[in-house]
Amino acid sequence: MLRKILGLGLVVVLLGGCAPMVAPPVDERYWGAWVNEDPDTGGITRIDIAPWTVHMWGSCEPTDCDWGEAPYAIHQDELRVVWEQVFVVHVQILEIMPGGWLEVETVS
Repeated sequence: MLRKILGLGLVVVLLGGCAPMVAPPVDERYWGAWVNEDPDTGGITRIDIAPWTVHMWGSCEPTDCDWGEAPYAIHQDELRVVWEQVFVVHVQILEIMPGGWLEVETVS
């Protein structure tokens, strides 16, 4: 079953420090394949969430860019993921919204 991603956003800030992430409790509401509601997005195109890991793809040509897998932590009722890429660190907050949509907020 594919689900849709809502509200992909990008905010650029300088990160002074991050609280350490801890191992998440099981939260099956997030598990599964999520697909961006906008097929022409320039951002995140799809996300697979499994126990302990998030696998993400971004918009690229001719095929999507594979961000790989990263562990997640649960903070309150949100998933938190940190992606350390070549020249940037992305911190993402994933939250299931009313109606069952997955909202992704990205801070770089």
